[in-house]
Amino acid sequence: MRRGTPFAALAAIFAVQALADAQSVVAFPLYLAVVLVVALQQNRAESIAVAAVAAMAVLVRPIATGDASEVAPAVLLAGVLVAVAITMTELTRHMRNAASAEQRRLDGLVASERRLRATLESVDVGLGLAELDGSWIQVNDRLAAMLGRGRDAALQVTLSELARETERSDLEDGLNLLRSGDVLRWSAELDLARPNGGKLPVDLLVARLPGAAAGDGCLLVQVVDISARKRSDALRDCAAAMRQVILAAGGVEAAMPQLLAALCGYLDWDAARQWTLEPDRQAMRARCASNPNAVSTATVRSGAGLVGRVWQSGVLAAEEESVAFPILDSGEVIGVIELISDRARTPADDEVTMLANAGVEIGQFIRRSETTQALRRSEADHRAIYERSPIGIARISSDGEMLEANPALLHMLDHDEARMRASAWPDLLRAYDQAAARSHKPSFLAGVSDGGSIQVRAATGAGTWLWLQLTATPIPDQSGRPEHVLVLVEDVTAVRETSDRLAEALESQRDANANLEKLDRTKSEFLSIVSHEFRTALTGIQGFSELIRDGGLEADEVRAYGGYIFNDADRVNRLIGDMLDLDRMESGRMAMRTSDVDINDVLAEAVSRAVPSAASVEFKSDFDPRLPIVAGDRDRLIQVVSNLVNNAVKYSPEGGMVTMSSRVDGRYALVSVTDTGIGIPAEEIGHVFERFRRVRSGAAQSIPGTGLGLTIVKQIVEMHGGKIWVESAVGHGSSFHFTIPLAPEDANAMQLRHG
Repeated sequence: MRRGTPFAALAAIFAVQALADAQSVVAFPLYLAVVLVVALQQNRAESIAVAAVAAMAVLVRPIATGDASEVAPAVLLAGVLVAVAITMTELTRHMRNAASAEQRRLDGLVASERRLRATLESVDVGLGLAELDGSWIQVNDRLAAMLGRGRDAALQVTLSELARETERSDLEDGLNLLRSGDVLRWSAELDLARPNGGKLPVDLLVARLPGAAAGDGCLLVQVVDISARKRSDALRDCAAAMRQVILAAGGVEAAMPQLLAALCGYLDWDAARQWTLEPDRQAMRARCASNPNAVSTATVRSGAGLVGRVWQSGVLAAEEESVAFPILDSGEVIGVIELISDRARTPADDEVTMLANAGVEIGQFIRRSETTQALRRSEADHRAIYERSPIGIARISSDGEMLEANPALLHMLDHDEARMRASAWPDLLRAYDQAAARSHKPSFLAGVSDGGSIQVRAATGAGTWLWLQLTATPIPDQSGRPEHVLVLVEDVTAVRETSDRLAEALESQRDANANLEKLDRTKSEFLSIVSHEFRTALTGIQGFSELIRDGGLEADEVRAYGGYIFNDADRVNRLIGDMLDLDRMESGRMAMRTSDVDINDVLAEAVSRAVPSAASVEFKSDFDPRLPIVAGDRDRLIQVVSNLVNNAVKYSPEGGMVTMSSRVDGRYALVSVTDTGIGIPAEEIGHVFERFRRVRSGAAQSIPGTGLGLTIVKQIVEMHGGKIWVESAVGHGSSFHFTIPLAPEDANAMQLRHG
């Protein structure tokens, strides 16, 4: 239909031309109009085809009439139609190509605009265009949201009205610099004012975009929400400030106001309060606040109100305009911190985490402060005890060096600390080790852990001597190894002297008691022996006297009975003489008539006296012929030897042997009397020289005697300056030995012997 219409129009024009019999030049405009329309609307082939048909319609009449004058113009017109068709077709094609290119460019711009708008709306920053005077041209949804307004409402405010009043002048100065062209970019961090009274920290960047004419242009505004970074920085700075306060503060009372001020200042809270437990732990009371007016005298119970709920649960809790978090120590709530705002706010997760950690750190700080204060009080108490103690105290290193001595110790030993450290303490340490060795205890450094005491004697600086009692106690380090040794030094001189005197008194008392017991025992033995000896002698005297009195006796019998009476009387007389001699010796009333004595003559005389009554015993002499003269009382020495010989004979069996010997022993003459008798038991040897002491075992019990002879012998020997002892074994006899000093060196011993 579209393709046939031009040809129909040409046919209609040709028909009208023919009916009007008009010339081709008259119909030419119509043919040209059809060709132009077709050239503008259809493609090149169709346009040329229509132009060719129109040209033929122009040439038909002149050719048909054969009028040469019309043919030439008709050909020219036909050529014009074809040329117009070709030209218009080319022009139309170029126009169409240009229009297509423009359309494609327009579509690209539209698509680019859509992408740009989508990008602007999807970015996480606020973007907008503003006039140089600050009025908004366009804002994206993010910027409108930051402003707290809808898009249309945001366009109604100016750029300078976005800032808070305190920062508005700075923003105006920046815009003036951009308007004047002094700068092309201006940036700052400021707080956007929101309709609800809140603020939003942002990073603002304003750039001037050039316009077509001088002085023209607009402002590109970029607004970045830095509230998260600001909050993170504030939380970090708040935590750092609180830790700085905790490290620098001297105690809880001084630190807590600073901690509350840091929470309010860095986290933008209007007030803060610290709640602490009452002594009965049944309620909490506000003890400290960032604002003194916020301190309340009211108390809260567990579970009541925000503070009570936090106390009960041990976790952070929040209400519309406040938040509270617990102060924890080892999981136990020891307090609560309450933060208060004048507007509704909800703490973010990172703020909740920071406050929870702050509660733990503050709790640990409070516990450390309490422990530190307790330690300081304890240290002050110990230092006062150390300085004012009446007992000497020294602190010693693990290698024995004295580190410190208290005034009592320095005063006790009358030394200054330097001299005490340099010489007095090493002397004390040596004395300690020596005393410990005598007591079979470890040395100071080896035995400091036993906690025992050692008493030593030490000289003071003034030269006096004291008895000191040293008690060492180790002070371990964290690993348990001894780091120091604490030595307590007490002056026990008075106690020691009193103890020594008491010990001496007790020893004297024990000796006195022993002597009394011995005297009592001796008295009993004396009475027993004396009564036995006297009764035996008196019985004999009485019996023989009665026989003589009654008469009827022969002269030989009377002489025999008289002899018996004489012997018994002599026996009683000797007993009385021995007792008197012993008493005079012990009381010091017996005088010794000292002269030069030949001890061998004394021994020979004693043997000659004993032989007539000892026919059953054999005597043997072993005298040193060159034995020097001794100085002594001859009669008393004969009494000593006679007593020893009589005892040897008395305790020797029939056929026994008694040996007498003498020899030189240094400056003494040594005399021995040995028998082959019954011997003395080992347990009795130490008692044979005691008065009235007789061997009570075996055959010795039946041998008569008073027990005074050996006591007198010992007294006489010791009065001469000699000593006496016995060696014996049961069944093998006994040997009694005694020494007598030789005569002075200026006497010729041999001349004295043979003079």
